[in-house]
Amino acid sequence: MRVVTSQEGAVTVIKPLGPMVSGELDDIDKNLFKYFNNWTKRIVINMSEVVFIDSAGLELLVHHHRQFNSHGLELKICSLNEMMQKILSLTRLSRRFESYPDSATAIRSFL
Repeated sequence: MRVVTSQEGAVTVIKPLGPMVSGELDDIDKNLFKYFNNWTKRIVINMSEVVFIDSAGLELLVHHHRQFNSHGLELKICSLNEMMQKILSLTRLSRRFESYPDSATAIRSFL
């Protein structure tokens, strides 16, 4: 899986390209770990290009969300398609993540 990152002011936007499934998570894991180690305070994961996520992808999101929160950093997600919204709802992870309809709204939420 490829990952595109961009800086929108003080917010880092990470955009995975493709399904977040076991065996394809190294790039996003490395990107999130890199920003955690640099103490980047505001991260948005733009899920607009993620068509599917399996349990390994969910575990990765939960792990990094927990790490960021435990150190006072913020990790939010945006642009979930209908299937992704259902998966997060069924697993009750929608309660854990701040989710926004698009990256602009997610970025503004940090203000």
